[in-house]
Amino acid sequence: GFGFRLNGTLTDVRLTELDGAKTKFNPGASVAGFAKIQFSDRFALQPELLLHYTESKVKVSGENYRYKYGGVEIPVYALAQFPAGTGKFFIGAGPHIGYGFSIDSATERIPDGAPGDNKIELNHLYMGGGAQAGYEFSNGIIIQGGYQLGFDLRSSGNRSSVKTQTFSLGVGYKF
Repeated sequence: GFGFRLNGTLTDVRLTELDGAKTKFNPGASVAGFAKIQFSDRFALQPELLLHYTESKVKVSGENYRYKYGGVEIPVYALAQFPAGTGKFFIGAGPHIGYGFSIDSATERIPDGAPGDNKIELNHLYMGGGAQAGYEFSNGIIIQGGYQLGFDLRSSGNRSSVKTQTFSLGVGYKF
């Protein structure tokens, strides 16, 4: 089968190796399309195409920045499924690869200098892993929660790298 899902998210986009950078989890949203490939009543693979968005603030060396961050991911989950009531409970884990990008960023206080001098660029290829758990009702409605951790694949010579963490809670429908 195949389906779609809408998620509310809390995402932390952590800038590593950047002295004095402070970040925190911020709300966002994602939408996913997925295919569910059943191998048995108890096991399935679920590849997805997921688009996500969040806004956040970062404090670096006393300067406040705000940015809008988006990305596209391709996770593949191995799911264990267990009959429960008229539906089934599932739990799964798997890898993902994605590309994150700056949608817009700016400083809250524009310092002396040219516009954009302090723009935070978050364009990066990343990979990581995730886990999810949920319940699929017999009518196709799905409720699920999950966690994903992503690591930057840029060269280590950059001034900073990006690590993403996302908690999600979503509803979906499987056809």
